[in-house]
Amino acid sequence: MARLLFTASSGGVSRDEFISFNLALHVGDQPESVEANRSLLQSLVSTDSLVFMDQIHGNDCLVVDQVSNQTSKVDALITQQKNVGLVVQVADCLPILIEGSDVVAALHVGRRGMANGLIQNTVAQIRKLSSSKLVAMIGPGICGKCYEVDELTYEEMVKIHPQADAGSRHLDIRRASSAQLIAENIEVISVDICTKENMNFYSYRRDGKTGRQVGVIAL
Repeated sequence: MARLLFTASSGGVSRDEFISFNLALHVGDQPESVEANRSLLQSLVSTDSLVFMDQIHGNDCLVVDQVSNQTSKVDALITQQKNVGLVVQVADCLPILIEGSDVVAALHVGRRGMANGLIQNTVAQIRKLSSSKLVAMIGPGICGKCYEVDELTYEEMVKIHPQADAGSRHLDIRRASSAQLIAENIEVISVDICTKENMNFYSYRRDGKTGRQVGVIAL
């Protein structure tokens, strides 16, 4: 059975606007604070290593066969290796963790990645590796009530994914992602917490300069 965890913003050593469990190196936090927080994360999930992504809101996924110090420009990681923690960083986008009996994956699902087919591409790659039953856990992310976009973006998105329509130029990425996963015959468990509304989580939409919480999963 996989080990998985969704973090919040507290419990680490970062200061100022990053208080306190920021796990991202690219947001302006002190690198030594981030590395200390990452070490704490690794101990919390009891893994031999953690693999992070350089997330670009795309639709590419990477199969992790061996741990490397190089960070890949992808938005999903997959592995069948034991004791390797796959990490997705978020501050409003959805962290989605997928578990099978012999495979796990971590996905960074925002509006652009979802529109470009990130979920479908990742599930297709998982199924090339494993025939096991899959369960997806969707962690804290911005809710449809809080995620307002411009009219053109709204119209383009709901045309591709009608389930994302939350009315009045608002998008429900959680509902649309859940629908995609269910269509792929994947069981969905969702943590219905809005990162913008809940001050226990980092939110880019709410705060601008802010840290990143994560979802992490390992066999």
